[in-house]
Amino acid sequence: MIKVLIVDGFSSGKFVAKKLYEDGCLLWHLASSAEIDDYYYVGFDFSIYQKAMVNVDIDTTLLELKQFGADVVVAGAESGVLLADRLNEYFGLSYANDAGSSCARRNKYHMIQYVTHAGLSAAAQCAVDSWAAGCEWIKTHQKFPVVVKPLESAGADGVYICPDLAACERAFKELLGTRNRLNIENRQVLLQEYLVGTEYVVNMVSLGGRQLVTEVVKYQKCLLASGSVVYDIDQLIDSSAEGYTELVNYTRQVVKSLGIKNGPSHAEVMLTENGPVLVEVAARTDGILRASVCAETTGLGQIDALALSITDPGEFEQLLASGADYEVFNHTYNVCLINTEEGVFRQKAFLTEVTRLDSFFEVVFYLADGQKIGITRDVFSQPGTVYLVHPDLSQIESDYARIREMEAAGIYREH
Repeated sequence: MIKVLIVDGFSSGKFVAKKLYEDGCLLWHLASSAEIDDYYYVGFDFSIYQKAMVNVDIDTTLLELKQFGADVVVAGAESGVLLADRLNEYFGLSYANDAGSSCARRNKYHMIQYVTHAGLSAAAQCAVDSWAAGCEWIKTHQKFPVVVKPLESAGADGVYICPDLAACERAFKELLGTRNRLNIENRQVLLQEYLVGTEYVVNMVSLGGRQLVTEVVKYQKCLLASGSVVYDIDQLIDSSAEGYTELVNYTRQVVKSLGIKNGPSHAEVMLTENGPVLVEVAARTDGILRASVCAETTGLGQIDALALSITDPGEFEQLLASGADYEVFNHTYNVCLINTEEGVFRQKAFLTEVTRLDSFFEVVFYLADGQKIGITRDVFSQPGTVYLVHPDLSQIESDYARIREMEAAGIYREH
């Protein structure tokens, strides 16, 4: 029996854990901190774990983990990446990534530096702890808009697209000294060149330094009046789509440059007129994924592929050796709900209407019925996600438009 320790098995990590459990693995869970945001515990299933621990003191944690004797340690969510790396190094496990580049897989400034040093295209940037330094860089950069964001965050938390110097200053002061949704203090703020193009996600699972591509997804995002960015649509594309090969080849190099040799990677890449440029990459699974959706669209998504690389590396190696790209046999949109007014969340009317859509597959709500609902400003404040699956893309497009119509009418919001 394979013993797997999952660090922060939240977000899509919940489904990784579920798949490993179904495949007969013995699981322990380790929360990286006692102060993890309650958002992450929504839908968390303690029953699949033999033991659940909280890391309060690392020496105590290590003593307990020695008793388990894990064969594999993986991060389920962004907050668990650094601790998972540390544990892999401490226990000398083979299913691991390069310890020396661990920080660069979380700190977005170091991440871009690594990619640049590897000779790959990347955004101009600086990390600053004073507005004077930030202002100087912006004036030297001489180009707006400018991206202002935390060094270590996830889900567009604290990301601002700033059209002028005054907006940059507001965003900088909004971030510096505060804690992000991963409970990390923003001691510095990252300023980056704004990349013009179409943004994509390239998801992979690596084993022994070779990568299996599981999804390439086209992003559509919304820029709010505040400068914050929220997710709108994730659209799966197939290998025949324009830019696919270029995106995949570039991302393979990014993953290698950051020392990701085993396990998942979730890269956000802008396809510009000059080619692909990294936005950022994470050494964990894509947070919005559902294995059930992947089963209906490609047959093997990142969650199941990750589990396979752990439970049956031989079969995974065969997939790598085949060199074949995944095939899309059903189209899909992940539609992120975007709420524009405060109120009380009500599921019933929306659920009744959305389930009637021809392409409806699943809806996941992040709020309970009757709970207060705020204005959507990032992933953490989105009220839910609707998964649409259908062989006809035009049907999905029509159903997506209908969802936005219902939303604009306030169908799930009560004043």
